[in-house]
Amino acid sequence: MKRWIVAIGILIIIIGAGWITYVKYPRTVDVQLSGVKYQLGSEGAKFGTEPTAVVIQGKLYTSLRGDRVFKGTIDIAGEQIPVPADQRKLEIHFADDGWGSMAYPYVILNGRGAAVDTEIYQSHQLFANADFSQVTFLLSTPDNYSTGAKGHTVWSDVNGMMLSAPASSREEALALSNMLMRDFIKKPLQ
Repeated sequence: MKRWIVAIGILIIIIGAGWITYVKYPRTVDVQLSGVKYQLGSEGAKFGTEPTAVVIQGKLYTSLRGDRVFKGTIDIAGEQIPVPADQRKLEIHFADDGWGSMAYPYVILNGRGAAVDTEIYQSHQLFANADFSQVTFLLSTPDNYSTGAKGHTVWSDVNGMMLSAPASSREEALALSNMLMRDFIKKPLQ
């Protein structure tokens, strides 16, 4: 009887250690996706879509609680960001409702290479499935933000700009966005 208890105990420990290793081991993310940029709302439907590409490279870490953290780079074709190329590594912590904020902290250097100042460039919001094979971005552009009650800028589901990949049409992109954002939005995007 004691042997069975010891054997079952060892088996539980081995399975537990294997599960912890599987969950905690970072997953490599290396995807190139073709998608579309589009604007939400009835006015956005008139403007159509703009084809684009997204390259995501890095590692996805998962905690035992299921919290996801992506560390790596995300490049959107044609996008110019005011961050030095050697400082564009992201660390995105995903919230329980699926979104992660793309913020680039960087150091401003003087001519001799000494740090003069630090800045944070706040880029887009990202929603991604478990393996990053499907993504949607709430794009930060000055013309699609409105001013909120306390003077903060607020992305709008009425006229906000989006990027969804993989998708080749506005309808595919909207369906993908609604699926990835189901825990975040109160009503389907249009």
